Amino acid sequence: MQVGLSLPQFGPTATREHVLRCAQAADAAGFDSLWAADHVVVPREFRSPYPYAADGINSTIYPPDVMLEALSLLTFVAGATERIRLGTSVLVLPMRQPVLLAKVLATLDHLSGGRLTLGVGVGWCEEEFEVLDLPYDRRGRRTDEALQLLRAFWSQDWVDFEGEFYRVDGWTCRPRPAGPIPFWFGGDTRPQMERTVRFGDGWMAAPRSPLEKTLRDRERLREIAERAGRDPASITVHAGGAGFLVPGELGRLAEELHRLAEAGVEHTTVRADPEHIDRTPELIAQFGAEHLPALKA
Repeated sequence: MQVGLSLPQFGPTATREHVLRCAQAADAAGFDSLWAADHVVVPREFRSPYPYAADGINSTIYPPDVMLEALSLLTFVAGATERIRLGTSVLVLPMRQPVLLAKVLATLDHLSGGRLTLGVGVGWCEEEFEVLDLPYDRRGRRTDEALQLLRAFWSQDWVDFEGEFYRVDGWTCRPRPAGPIPFWFGGDTRPQMERTVRFGDGWMAAPRSPLEKTLRDRERLREIAERAGRDPASITVHAGGAGFLVPGELGRLAEELHRLAEAGVEHTTVRADPEHIDRTPELIAQFGAEHLPALKA
């Protein structure tokens, strides 16, 4: 199993110094990846229910807390680390202009030495789309076109593309990524699973889902892949938000990760505990020394 760390991105933990300490500690301790979530703005009150919580509330966002922008954050830690991969969990693709995004992502991958994994979602917060003057009800189709454009700009010398939302007539965009950027798709809806099968290298289970639900969703993904003629084993399965790095509880966290690995989950993430900011780099190092070798075996 591969284990990543969710970067300290929200609230009082999202300081320059703490981000650097955590990213460099994870890089040195043998963690496989660093992850950042994507929201641009937060409303005073949410109208849209959060689809991955029973009460419809996203408990990770407390406006008006600090909320670091995902790609800026990953670019920042790319320059302070050496080998650890960098990922979005997830980037809300239909909120981004795809030609500009192709340039930004390719530059990040190029300068980081090919370390980027692009986790993609279609978004759930309708009011965030409204403030960005973007249509919410057509975000799936916009995502599909954006994915095609990204891959075109990263593989073709000159791009000609005409779709429902975007048109490009004879343009190029450099640099290219250092290597193919893996696409992982987050979400448990059928359209997102079908998108995973068509475009993806990995699938990201709904955040903090019980293992039983993740396994049921994985079976749904396998059935969709088999019907489409794709080998389900070619799609990496990620279950995020496995737990927090808490003093005295690292062994229990490792047991939970072993349970995920035994169930066939190939990648997961853990989080720093905001109640123990000063000890987070120490806990990252301790978990890396005491538990990561067995998880990777």
